[in-house]
Amino acid sequence: MDAETTHQEPEKSSALWLNELSNPEIQEALATLIRKLPQITDAMEKAEQGIEMVSAFASDAESINYLAGRVSPLSKMALSQENLEALTVIIEKLPSIAKSVALLERVSSLVEPLANRDMLIAVTETVELVTSPVKERVQDGASIVKEAKERAERNQSTVSIFGLMKMLKDPAVQKGIKFVQALLDVLSEKKVIK
Repeated sequence: MDAETTHQEPEKSSALWLNELSNPEIQEALATLIRKLPQITDAMEKAEQGIEMVSAFASDAESINYLAGRVSPLSKMALSQENLEALTVIIEKLPSIAKSVALLERVSSLVEPLANRDMLIAVTETVELVTSPVKERVQDGASIVKEAKERAERNQSTVSIFGLMKMLKDPAVQKGIKFVQALLDVLSEKKVIK
């Protein structure tokens, strides 16, 4: 009976295997595994080469002494919890740092041609050319205000109602009053003043 049981077990095992192999998911997995065998073989060979290299390195006393000399300065660094946390934060921020560096590279490539002396002189001259009329107008306005202030300080007479009425007939005063009125209307419409 032992012979029959032993003979039946391989048959049951074969039936189980055939049943498993009839499953489409299993068939697809096997097909994928077969397709990837060359890549798996390459990975295994590279792992073996790495193991051989590490073994050779570990058996070479000169290489170990060289590595120990390189690691020694690192061991003198204070590897405190605070330093490790700071290093972790830096590593977490690397993607945003990389984006910032890429942006700086783009900006520098745009600005670099402008950085030569001739270009800077040309830009300065252009800015001065554009701003000089505005600068002159501001200086004229400042001198007008200064002169009006000086005249007002020199004039010691009092302004009467009749003098005010006479000034209201002056076209320059009329123009100024209309401007102030229009300015107040615009400011009110824009809700700058309430």
